[in-house]
Amino acid sequence: MSYLPELPAPLRRISAVVRKELRQLIRDRLTAGFVIGVPIVQLTLFGYAINQDMRHARTAVVDQANSSISRQFVGELVATQTFDIVRYVATKDEARRLLQAGEVSVVVQIPPDFSRDFFRGSGMEVSFIVDATDPTLARAVRASANGLESRLNQIGRHFARTRESLGSEDIPEAAWRFSVLTLYNPELRTPVFVVPALLGVILTTTMILMTALSIVRERERGTFEFLIGTPVHRFELMIGKILPYVAIGFVQIVIVLATGLLLFSVPVRGSLVSLGVASLLFIGANLTLGLVISSVTMNQLQATQLSFFFFLPSVLLSGFMFPFNAMPAPAQWLGQLLPLTHYVRMTRGILLRGTGLGDLLPEAGALIAFLIVTLAMATRFFKKEVG
Repeated sequence: MSYLPELPAPLRRISAVVRKELRQLIRDRLTAGFVIGVPIVQLTLFGYAINQDMRHARTAVVDQANSSISRQFVGELVATQTFDIVRYVATKDEARRLLQAGEVSVVVQIPPDFSRDFFRGSGMEVSFIVDATDPTLARAVRASANGLESRLNQIGRHFARTRESLGSEDIPEAAWRFSVLTLYNPELRTPVFVVPALLGVILTTTMILMTALSIVRERERGTFEFLIGTPVHRFELMIGKILPYVAIGFVQIVIVLATGLLLFSVPVRGSLVSLGVASLLFIGANLTLGLVISSVTMNQLQATQLSFFFFLPSVLLSGFMFPFNAMPAPAQWLGQLLPLTHYVRMTRGILLRGTGLGDLLPEAGALIAFLIVTLAMATRFFKKEVG
C-alpha cells in the first residue's frame, strides 16, 4: 500500500510525456552522442588546441656569413622557441619565394660581414622579414626579436665592462641591431587576416548544411521513393543535387570578395582564376561531405547536429581564428584532415601574397583526396539507403 499522495491528472499526463521523451532520447544514439560529445569536444579544443602564444614559426635562414658566430646566433633564435628553422637558403630571392609560397612565415637574413662586425664590436645587423598576413605571428616575431636584441646587448655591455676593467679599453661595446620588416599586411590589420579565411567558413556552413538536409528532406516529404523510381542513376542523382549548390557557392564568393574590398580594403594580389579553381575543389569537398551526412541520418535534426559537430573543429583547428603553429601536434594532425585548413591557406596565399596555384599544389591535393574519399563514402551509404 502506497502512502504517497496521487498526483493530479495534469501532472500525471506531463510525467508520462517526460518519460516518453527521455526514452526516445536514449534510443536515439545520434542525439545522445551529440549531447555527450559536444561538451567533450569543446572542452578539449578550447582547453588544449586553442593557444594564443605564437611558437615555432616556420623560418628560413639566409646565412651569408656562414661562420661559427652566425651559427651560434641561429642557435639563439631556436632557443627563443618562437622560430623553428626549417630551411637554409643561399639567396634572398629564394627566401622571398618561400615566403610568398607560404612554405615559411619568417626569413632571417644574416649579412656577409656579420662575423667581422662581431669581433670589431661595431654592431651586428640582422633582418627579419615576416609574413604579416597573420598579425599575431608578426607581433610575436617582433616581440621575440626585440627581446633577443635587448638580451644580447645586455650581455655585450657586461663583457665590455669586464674587458675595460682588465685594461682593454680599446675594445668597444658590442651592439646588436635587429630590423623587422612586415610584408603583405604592413599595418597588421585584422580584417586583412580574417576576410579571406571567412570566405571558407561561410562556404563550409552553407555547403555542408544545405546538402546534408537535401536527401533527408526528400525522405521526410515522401518524395525520396519517387526519385528512386526514376531512371536516374544513384551517382547521377548525387551529382545533380550538388551542381546547383556549386553555383550558390560562387555567388557567395563574389559577395564576400566585393564586401571585403569595399568595406575593409582587402587586397586581391593573386589570380582570380586560381581562386576559382581552389574554391571549386573546396566547394566540392564540402558538398560531398554534406551528402555523406545526409545519407547516414534519418531526419533534419540529426543532419543539423552532425553538421555542427563537424563545423566546430573546422573553425577552431583550421587557423581561421588561432595560429595553427601554436597548436599542439595532435590538434595540428586533426586540422590537416579538414578541408577548411587547406582552403584558408590557399585563399590567404592567393589574395594576400599573390601566390600562384602551382605553389599551392599540396593544399589542392589534400582537397582532391578529401573529395574523392567523401564521394566514395556518399555513394556507398546512398546505395545502402536505397537498397
